[in-house]
Amino acid sequence: MKVLSIDLDYIMSPSIELYETLQHDGNPTTRWNQLFDYSDFRDCHFIVDQGNLLFCFDVFLQALNKCDSVSFGYEHDAILYDIKDKSKIDLINIDHHDDIFSGNFGHPESEIDALNKFDRVMEGNWGMWLQTKGRLKSFTWIGNSDSHNLVHVPFAEKYINNFRFCTREQYEFVSDCKFDQIFVCQSPGYVPPLHWHMIGTFMTVYEEMTGKKVDLKQYNRKYEMEKYYAQVTEYITCLLYTSDAADEED
Repeated sequence: MKVLSIDLDYIMSPSIELYETLQHDGNPTTRWNQLFDYSDFRDCHFIVDQGNLLFCFDVFLQALNKCDSVSFGYEHDAILYDIKDKSKIDLINIDHHDDIFSGNFGHPESEIDALNKFDRVMEGNWGMWLQTKGRLKSFTWIGNSDSHNLVHVPFAEKYINNFRFCTREQYEFVSDCKFDQIFVCQSPGYVPPLHWHMIGTFMTVYEEMTGKKVDLKQYNRKYEMEKYYAQVTEYITCLLYTSDAADEED
């Protein structure tokens, strides 16, 4: 299965490394309000790499002509809703971040351990989650040369099947390459509000070229939250089943 994933934070290469760690909050609106209130950043500082934007759009258009399954989401782990049951996945991820290691668990091996034991999947490590489930055939990260996540590359090469990092200048798409799934991610926590409309361009083109409508009810899905309480749900379900069985015996 061939999967194309595009995270629009990729277009923020000129400035994202300057603001990424400032006033970070799980709520994108809160994050940006605080950033503007407690720093000197203003809209004019959030420069878009036009070459990266055109690259994303061009790849999306080429792939869209030959793909019947396209989805959109706020955060990147939402891609798992469309491919969570698939295997032998050849994945191309255009992204400022690798999405192999989130860095939230200290050493990469600690993160792998958390994924194996507790399914601690999120937008920053869904790629490694797929690997721990034995479903990745290959993972290509097309990223920016200034991404701080490049420190993850040696670990990704060690733990991910057929991992490769390259910039857009180093990667050449095969003209007849057909993808089975396309996913486009907005990443409102990393892309400033000034540029949130960019995702709308991709959605509009999708609707006009395919005649289909984007399902906005699925746009805000968060796979991390589905797994967050999964073990609690299993425990409660087991208790209820045991209780029901005991009532029937009585």
